[in-house]
Amino acid sequence: MEIYNWLDDCCNFHESVAWVKVGRKWNLIGKEGSFMCDGGFDGSLGFREGFAVVTSNGLYNYIDKEGKLLSSTWFDWCGVFYEGLAVVKLDGKYNHICCDGKLLSNVWFDDCSKFSEGFAAVVLGVKSNYLGKDGKLLSDTWFDFCYSFNEGFARVKLDDKWFTINKEGVLHEHR
Repeated sequence: MEIYNWLDDCCNFHESVAWVKVGRKWNLIGKEGSFMCDGGFDGSLGFREGFAVVTSNGLYNYIDKEGKLLSSTWFDWCGVFYEGLAVVKLDGKYNHICCDGKLLSNVWFDDCSKFSEGFAAVVLGVKSNYLGKDGKLLSDTWFDFCYSFNEGFARVKLDDKWFTINKEGVLHEHR
């Protein structure tokens, strides 16, 4: 057994890879002991759905378990993956990135939630809607507030009234 006494810090192996720190940089290492990334990163989070958030020079990106960056763009912030998509922030606006590195929408929103049951709440200005995994809005109506979907339904607020919306975009008023 080889002892790596030159490591400054390390994490447990998980799915055949582990994060190790040498000096001020974190790098991904395989069980054979070789580094998987060129240069390393300032910080990292654990893997979720095949990707880990990494930071370098105050910017964020994702890395897969082979050490490859997901995107050529470095973001101001990156969230973890849920249902195959993750929230990213660039220049004060939000979008979702797919596992192939492409953005889900052509629109950059003022805020986005993580995906839940196939939909994520998105905000433009002071109004909210739902974005599906196909990149399309669930409803033509923009709401005052949207909760996440749970068991096929979500609560929305429109003109000081609360409604339940289903995954087809049908509203039912609360009485």
